[in-house]
Amino acid sequence: MKSQKDLTTGNLIPTLLSFSLPYIIANFLQALYGAADLIIVGKFCDNSTVSAVATGSQLLQTLVFFITGLTVSATVLIGKAFGAKEYDNIIKIINTMSVCFIIAAIFLSSIIIIFDNSILTLLQTPDEAMTSTLKYVRICAVGLIFIFAYNSISAILRGLGNSVAPMYFIAVSCVTNIILDIILVWKYSLGAEGAAIATVISQALSVIIGIIYLRKGNFVFKFKFRNVKFDIKTAKELFKIGLPLSLQDTLIPLSFLFLFSLANSFGIAASAAYGSVIRLNAFMMLPAGSFSMALTALTAQNLGAGKIDRAVNALKLSILFAFSFGLIFFLWQQLAPESAIAIFSNDKSVLEQGKLYLKSFSFDYLLVPFVFCLNGFFFGSGRTAFAALNSISSAFLIRIPVAFLLVTTIKNSSLYHIGIAPPCASIFAICISIFYLIYLVKNDKIIYN
Repeated sequence: MKSQKDLTTGNLIPTLLSFSLPYIIANFLQALYGAADLIIVGKFCDNSTVSAVATGSQLLQTLVFFITGLTVSATVLIGKAFGAKEYDNIIKIINTMSVCFIIAAIFLSSIIIIFDNSILTLLQTPDEAMTSTLKYVRICAVGLIFIFAYNSISAILRGLGNSVAPMYFIAVSCVTNIILDIILVWKYSLGAEGAAIATVISQALSVIIGIIYLRKGNFVFKFKFRNVKFDIKTAKELFKIGLPLSLQDTLIPLSFLFLFSLANSFGIAASAAYGSVIRLNAFMMLPAGSFSMALTALTAQNLGAGKIDRAVNALKLSILFAFSFGLIFFLWQQLAPESAIAIFSNDKSVLEQGKLYLKSFSFDYLLVPFVFCLNGFFFGSGRTAFAALNSISSAFLIRIPVAFLLVTTIKNSSLYHIGIAPPCASIFAICISIFYLIYLVKNDKIIYN
């Protein structure tokens, strides 16, 4: 396995698919990693524990999105430097990123541990699930340092054109998490607490393996973990690109947390159903998300090498491939939504509530490929501020107001009405992105300076 790969040469379709496939597998494993907690808890615990893990993991997932947003900035800068063959700059980016993200991890962990009770109250966590949710969140908050480290290592490798190694890291971690879930949740009956412990241990293992790989891999330069130097100019670049992404990736899940709070207001069955659908969507959205992430690195390398046409063609192909998956998922949820919810729960009330939501929400599977891939292209070109503003606007001007209005104004409203809001937001985001892309092409401004 090559430690790095040049994405600026060769036939574009095989290059895109070979680079994207490990992303898809890795993201599938990442989704399975998170879903394992909910699946195993759903089989061996009551609905209050399912609700606890669903609510707690959704909160933690919001933080993961924040972290991912920051680390994508490293993928963009490293990809651009690698495409331009500026290897000394790559080392500077990695060193600066390491210092910044360690500090950020400690800060975030502290915030969550201090304010966890208040945050969960705002989310309208059901009273019977509050104690278990607090245990889950506090344990997982301690493991945020490992989430930062894993995503940082993956961002470095993907910027260098290596999407295979992160797939192996998460594969080992996923298997470990499932085994520990079974032992701690089923055998020792630790419930949400056991699921959280399994998650943190598994994350730590992926980091250890990643560090070993960086030290032993065959790169065009050597990774040095001694005498790490901090460069203020590089830090500004990282945060200039990363903060808009983090803001987007934090606020967008917050908009879904608002939807979660609306779902919680319908009772414990609706709460468990919505939490199950969130886990399901982690799988359904992963092809679009994977092509978007692959496109980010591919765009960064090609624009760094001055190959604009190749980057634009990669965008078109990514949308086509992602939409093919979205169409399959849409048809599945329209024809047999109960079969998907049954993966997480056998409770009839949960199945019925989940079916209501998926019937309306599933239209988003047809729209998200456009949203994600256009964003991936903008990320790779360094235009994270536009992409973030567009996504945040669609969430807070469309998704939240539409959901709130439908739930509060329609008599006997249900999860079905909440599910209408996300597709509406996606349509808005697509329109804005297309207009902006046309502007960039017409004015020859694809490459960001």
